[in-house]
Amino acid sequence: MAYRDKQLVVWRMQRPSGLRLIGAVDVFNVRRVEEVLAGALYGQCDFDVHIDLSLIEFMDVSGIRALVSAAERAEGRHRIILHGLPPLMSKVMEVVGWSDSPTLLIVQEDFPQAEPQD
Repeated sequence: MAYRDKQLVVWRMQRPSGLRLIGAVDVFNVRRVEEVLAGALYGQCDFDVHIDLSLIEFMDVSGIRALVSAAERAEGRHRIILHGLPPLMSKVMEVVGWSDSPTLLIVQEDFPQAEPQD
């Protein structure tokens, strides 16, 4: 497990390399989410960092911005691939233009079945 609080659990996934977020991301835990994303981008994941959002119940704009900022910091070293992005979040990212980043990919495919890494 990479992080846990009262409203969010983040699992580090091994294959594919990435993270699974379960619960809610908001202003109260977004800094910790940013830290986990930074860890994934700097040595704990392969080139593609898959992020499973299919079990997210709520994510405010600070959480969406954390994902976008992480992709911007990847600078071609990594690509962030979002799986299970809720439709409303996808729409927000599209309207604001955040979905146009070359290092941020929104896919329709489910996150491949994988076991969490200890």
